[in-house]
Amino acid sequence: MLKIRNVFVTFATVFAISSAYALIGIQDAKAQAYEDLLKRIEALEARPGGNVNAPKIRGLKMGFAIRHRFEDQIQFFSSRGLATPAVNAAGQLVQGGEAGIAKVRGGTGRSARDEDFVLQRVRIYFDADVNKNVRGFVKLQDSRTLGESNIADNEERTDLLEAFVELRNLGDLSPMLSNLNLKIGRWQAHYGNHRLIGTLNWANQARSYDGARLKWSNKKNAWIDLFAHQIQEEDTGGVSGSRQQTDNSAGTTSLQARDEVIYGIYSQFKFSGALEGNLVEPYFIARSRSDDVNLSGDRDTGEVRYSAGFRLDGRKMPSLAGLDYTVEPVWQFGKVNGVRGETANLGADLNPAAGNSGDTSDSIQAWAIYAGAGYTFKDMPWTPRIGYAYVFASGDDKPLTGSAKTFDHLYPTGHAQLGYIDNAAWQNIEDHQIHLSFKPTKKLLVDLKGHIFSLDEEADAWYSVGGGTGYGGGRGVIRAGADQFINSAGVLENVDDDLGQEIDLTVKYKLFKNFSVVAGYSHYFADDFIEDTGGGGGNGIDRGADWVYLMTSMKF
Repeated sequence: MLKIRNVFVTFATVFAISSAYALIGIQDAKAQAYEDLLKRIEALEARPGGNVNAPKIRGLKMGFAIRHRFEDQIQFFSSRGLATPAVNAAGQLVQGGEAGIAKVRGGTGRSARDEDFVLQRVRIYFDADVNKNVRGFVKLQDSRTLGESNIADNEERTDLLEAFVELRNLGDLSPMLSNLNLKIGRWQAHYGNHRLIGTLNWANQARSYDGARLKWSNKKNAWIDLFAHQIQEEDTGGVSGSRQQTDNSAGTTSLQARDEVIYGIYSQFKFSGALEGNLVEPYFIARSRSDDVNLSGDRDTGEVRYSAGFRLDGRKMPSLAGLDYTVEPVWQFGKVNGVRGETANLGADLNPAAGNSGDTSDSIQAWAIYAGAGYTFKDMPWTPRIGYAYVFASGDDKPLTGSAKTFDHLYPTGHAQLGYIDNAAWQNIEDHQIHLSFKPTKKLLVDLKGHIFSLDEEADAWYSVGGGTGYGGGRGVIRAGADQFINSAGVLENVDDDLGQEIDLTVKYKLFKNFSVVAGYSHYFADDFIEDTGGGGGNGIDRGADWVYLMTSMKF
């Protein structure tokens, strides 16, 4: 495989050089012209803050990136999905089974786990400015865990990360279309601080969106996006390539019946004059989900959820050069179908398709806010920055009845928003953050963050970084409407809302041009909630969790 890859890379390089050579119109290249071409190729480098890119060679750009990351997760107790709670006839959580701490992260049961692995991700892209009106972009990605399977029997891990056409300068068609461009296809859409719509580039697979976007921009200080993305498509029949589920026991095939789309408007306006350095980003995002019944009889609840908010951001302000801040409040409203029911059977409420006729549709009433500020001492050695941030997202005090009050973070880049260990989502959470960073050299950055976590509502779930399984709270219930559970001795106990504290240390170093190294260490201190629901018994949960990683990135 390595030899084949080397042959392919060699062939691609020769082909790219030959193509570029032809594109610039050189027929009988002299030594000086050839040397100039080589210099242009050697000058390829990534754009700051983005993916790889390269200078134009008559409209053609190409590049690639390779990333490796070693991770060691020690005594992890966070979840890869939420299990169904175990409850008694009164609807109270019974300790044991797959409940309590097992619903947060890590395998089955309530024991902590140790795990280490190495991830690899390779990307290659082609960006073609066909003419001033048409641009085409394609990016391929291969992601895998090293040693996960025999290299002679590799599973499919290569996918089309991005592929879109962008139509620009539409004013050439009509003056009414001036300052507009249209993008159609698949791309890594993101807005603001990635809190609601993000690329999730930390993950080995990352996230892309299929759809269309119409952008208006005055190319100075304002732009407005109108977008629509198909998150999941309902299968309508025997269409080639359609996704199907097969019931092996019955020998039948069933199509998933689920539509999910998001659409909305996102805008940015930069201030000038006395308010230079400040900007505001108003937005409105709608998500529509249809009900979905799969082969097991479970139904994911449908909903129509609207998110309205704005992001106010300021930095490099003339009058306060060292100050930076971000404030982002969001309100959610709409309707969620069939999450809560009027029956006493919690299991039936969590499985509305299993004959529960008491299910009702509830209005959504949720909100969240991020508010943070920091100051950089530019005249001090190492230019230190100190900051504080408050993060809140509403939970539901009665998850089986009434309005759906759990905030939903939609499709964020969740990593590092609420701690690098990724034990929390922007859902039913309260987080106080302390930030400290400094640069001993131009190439070296040291970043230290502290977090104090608690639940907004103890009756709701502790959601994992991916949001768990709760659409509005009902399907992610840890306790049935109360902050109590029955311990292993059969005694009813209260549950505290304090989750824990986390310390994150990150070191970034640009070792060479186009090559950087990032290392990190995080520790999570378990608090009362984990101690209350962890079960004890030497399972390692009470002592907290540790995470160590080392990542290298090469971009060209």
